[in-house]
Amino acid sequence: MYKDLAKTLLMLFSSALWLLPMQAHSTHNAPETQAVLDELEANRRLIVEENMPIAAAKPAFWEVYDAYRSEISGLEAQSFTLLLEFRDHYEEITDGRANNLLVAYLDVEEQTLAVRRAYIAKFNAVISPKKTLRFYQVENKLDAIIQADISATTPLVPDAP
Repeated sequence: MYKDLAKTLLMLFSSALWLLPMQAHSTHNAPETQAVLDELEANRRLIVEENMPIAAAKPAFWEVYDAYRSEISGLEAQSFTLLLEFRDHYEEITDGRANNLLVAYLDVEEQTLAVRRAYIAKFNAVISPKKTLRFYQVENKLDAIIQADISATTPLVPDAP
């Protein structure tokens, strides 16, 4: 089971590797960015399906999953937009812009956590609480891989002169 997870996580990670460097030194390119995000989402669904064996027999799970991912994906897109804004301007970032970006990022993080909490009961209604926990574990592993890639390719704010 964990070999399959590792293999599929590697597939997602390799997809994510080219997502951020492609955007690192360019202005926002919505069609390309959306295509990459769509591919990552499709890979995510495959990984969830592989690691949630009950999901194939539970259409209700996929209904909740699709609603959940729709909300989460919207928030991820907001985070990605903030990241691109930072990357486009990190060398000349002002204190005001830095503060605004940080506050906006934390707002998105709070909204994401609220969605995750709200969906616990919805998932528990269609699968058991143990399987809901497993689902959140799979999601967290996928998010960690993507966050590691983002972290590895995002520059730090330059020291003040």
